[in-house]
Amino acid sequence: MTVHPLRRASTASTASGASGAVDMILPVIARLQQTIDAENEQIASRQRVDYDAFNKRKSQGLLELARLRPALAGVEKSEALRAALGALRGKLESNQRMLRVQLNAARKVSDIIARAIRESQSDGTYSAFAWRDADE
Repeated sequence: MTVHPLRRASTASTASGASGAVDMILPVIARLQQTIDAENEQIASRQRVDYDAFNKRKSQGLLELARLRPALAGVEKSEALRAALGALRGKLESNQRMLRVQLNAARKVSDIIARAIRESQSDGTYSAFAWRDADE
């Protein structure tokens, strides 16, 4: 069975288009991974982290990925793309865990500060333990 020349050309252009889409998305994934690695390193080393800047960089990368998604619709299972996306997912999960720890720590510190402020502004008159203080 022979394949019509136009169909063969169409199949070849689809394959090269899919390969081109993968070639376009891999650098976007690499930039996202670099951004996440940099943020994780700063968090782990307890340096001052510019969360706003990292958030903008990650959002930009994810927007680029979302815009390239339609081009990937025809991509047959590319091993390079699968590996890159798997690595990105792992880095994002690690980043999420590290950010969750930072957020929980910030909440605890803010709770301590808020309690200290409340206690410093009160003379104990309306405290539940005011009767104890009077007896001692």
